[in-house]
Amino acid sequence: MIENWEEFYAEIEKLSLPELETRIKELYKEFQRSRAYSDDRLNACLGQRKYLIDRNFKFTPEAVRHIERVNRILTESTARVLQRTVLLYRQMVQLKAQGDDFLDDFEVEGTVAVHFRGDESVLTLDEDENNGQSDYVAMADVLDYSQLAFEYLRSFTLSDRDNVGSNATDEERETDNMLEFNWNIELLSAPELSAIEYFCYASHILFVDSDYSISDCIRINDVWNEVKVTHQNWGEKLSTMEKL
Repeated sequence: MIENWEEFYAEIEKLSLPELETRIKELYKEFQRSRAYSDDRLNACLGQRKYLIDRNFKFTPEAVRHIERVNRILTESTARVLQRTVLLYRQMVQLKAQGDDFLDDFEVEGTVAVHFRGDESVLTLDEDENNGQSDYVAMADVLDYSQLAFEYLRSFTLSDRDNVGSNATDEERETDNMLEFNWNIELLSAPELSAIEYFCYASHILFVDSDYSISDCIRINDVWNEVKVTHQNWGEKLSTMEKL
């Protein structure tokens, strides 16, 4: 916890973007050493950095093309992950119905995330809207490591438990309800983006809710789609006599 929040925030508000990123790098090293779940000071600095960059961001044609690119990738990734999650869920339902003696329960989880795996995860663009003041690669590393609240931009979970005591149909469980709404709100409602017909929920989480600035988002080159199936078996139960 930050002991004197007002004093700390007043201090970081005075910093330029390069000075702020220097502070972020220092706090990031401390955060890694501490092995803590979160660091309020680091999060505050990242939030201030996002504010500084987004406040002065210019929606040039190249920037708009990259925003459209990221939104397209996230939209397609969401659809692919949900499709594979549903496919594997149906296979697991069928497997259990056939009497598989291992499956007491199962869970299928599909996720869409942004990951930093080195320099290749960050695009180098012809335009630098921050005039070389930001270390995009270093900040991508910090953001990937520290944004645990937004570890997944989208997440779908289907399990055998969904069938127990639920009035929902398979179609309802297997539908992405977020598709019913166009998430072109707040930051994504900029007039320069009006030609982009649809923004997916993952784009809203990335551009609006997380501490990724627009400059970070348009340089993303590593979207990770993953679907995991967990087979659960509760094991053999010992009788009371055996326990004795």
